[in-house]
Amino acid sequence: MRGLELFTLATAVGAFALPQQDKKKKAWPGFNKLKYTFIFGDSYTQTGFNPNLTQPTIDNPFGNPPYPGYTSSNGPNWIGFLTTTWNQSRLQTVNLAYGGATVDSALVKPYQDTVLSFKDQVEKEFLPYYASKPAAVPWKSEDSLFGFFFGINDVGNSWWLQNSTLYPSIFEVYSSQVEKIYQSGARNFLFLNVPPVELAPQNAANSADQKAQQGAKIQEFNQRIATLASNLAAKHSDVTIFQFDTHTLFSKVIANPASYPETAPYLDTKTYCTAYQNGAPTWYYSDPSCAYSVDKYLWLNALHPTFRIHNATARAIAQLLSAKKAKL
Repeated sequence: MRGLELFTLATAVGAFALPQQDKKKKAWPGFNKLKYTFIFGDSYTQTGFNPNLTQPTIDNPFGNPPYPGYTSSNGPNWIGFLTTTWNQSRLQTVNLAYGGATVDSALVKPYQDTVLSFKDQVEKEFLPYYASKPAAVPWKSEDSLFGFFFGINDVGNSWWLQNSTLYPSIFEVYSSQVEKIYQSGARNFLFLNVPPVELAPQNAANSADQKAQQGAKIQEFNQRIATLASNLAAKHSDVTIFQFDTHTLFSKVIANPASYPETAPYLDTKTYCTAYQNGAPTWYYSDPSCAYSVDKYLWLNALHPTFRIHNATARAIAQLLSAKKAKL
């Protein structure tokens, strides 16, 4: 029996895949053969999809609303770029992400009671609408990828609490919801970890100790994501798991925008201009009250980055997915 193999990609820093023991048939078709992606997350991922409205098609890959959707990035976000720019097939994306989401609202309260947590996204939307593989979205184990990007709000809304049982409880729910998705037929999984949001403008006034404390909590959360992925691999030998290190990519761009060609135009990675904080008329709009056009700022507002770093993230994820050859 062979152990877990670690696949790394030099050009996608921190990205890696964990294939598992070959006891059962794998279902990874290769990135160029994917047909569907199902995505769960928060405002860094949301596009405003409503499962009751138009479904994704080859010619309309997000279904609703019109591309790039209602994002937090003043342009496409990472899943938008992955689906339409860095894709190697005609991807169709069911994006169930919801702004403000935590893993479980009962454990970490979101900013509004109406926010759909990861648990809600699975139990109220994915399972009733898509687990049956409906005619409108007839996905199969061997043509679909399931992506998860959680933790920004879980950490952001709780990092100062001295609660030793909170993260174990969160990850019990995280793991149980992923298991439900597996039981529906999902076999290919992508996990994104938490970026260093202690460096976001909303935390600029925090002390160095506070930033370090939040940063340590983010690292703990990220380690638990890695453990979740490893446990999933150990439990189910027929899954293919990818992990993407969002934390490293963001850290590099904040320190040096030229780290990636997509982010090289950034001129400010520490602050934002209030004229842009609720979005701008175009991706490259320039307000006379701001030092730069909106696309030259890493941060659109206190917490959300602009589209360029999402583009870099998508390209690196595409490289990660491409590096793992088909195994069916």
